[in-house]
Amino acid sequence: MTNSIIDITGCEKCHVKFSGFDALNESELYNFKQSHCKVVYQQGETIIKEGTRCANIICIKKGYAKLFIKGLENKNIVIKVLKEGDFIVSPGLFTDNLNHFSVSALTNLSTCMISIEAFTRAFRNNNRFAENVLKLNHEITNELYNQLINLSHKKMTGRVASTIIYLSQIYNSKGFHTTLSRQDLADLSSVSKESLIRVLKDFKENGIITIAGNHIKINSFATLSNISRIG
Repeated sequence: MTNSIIDITGCEKCHVKFSGFDALNESELYNFKQSHCKVVYQQGETIIKEGTRCANIICIKKGYAKLFIKGLENKNIVIKVLKEGDFIVSPGLFTDNLNHFSVSALTNLSTCMISIEAFTRAFRNNNRFAENVLKLNHEITNELYNQLINLSHKKMTGRVASTIIYLSQIYNSKGFHTTLSRQDLADLSSVSKESLIRVLKDFKENGIITIAGNHIKINSFATLSNISRIG
């Protein structure tokens, strides 16, 4: 069950550094503080559902989440793993006011919800802040392009290699523990679950990675990068 807690501690004193929020002035920060509340999600809970109305801007204070869209035959395509310091702005906010992707919690997740009114006011009046928001949405668009390249030009091994490298960047380590399920990893790699397991096994047997449960360690980053590059 989602646990919502009203929390109006000063945004200017927040320990999490959200990209672009340093461009906000005191008045804008005050509006954010007055409009926001803290919401804690449990692992697996839905935070945003594709096709629903935009309700809030969501800032991730602690934990991990996945951003995904529905593909053909109700298969998910995972676009991005979100972590502390990321904030979520639907591209539909300034068009049809609809969420064009879903977000769910990969771990227990602590977030701050900011009202759309306070956010759009800052966006329209603060050019530096607006520029940073546009950069954020461009990053998501680039992730979509990367997925398109994976689907169109890479074989299964290249797709899975790209996913492992991407996760090492998310967790900032060549050895990491992930709460992404095998199905999540398959959705992130645009392959079937069975294909993902087979490729991971091949990588492990060839000494490219070490894998035990949800812990993955890259033993040969150069080899993995080469596989990702040539597809």
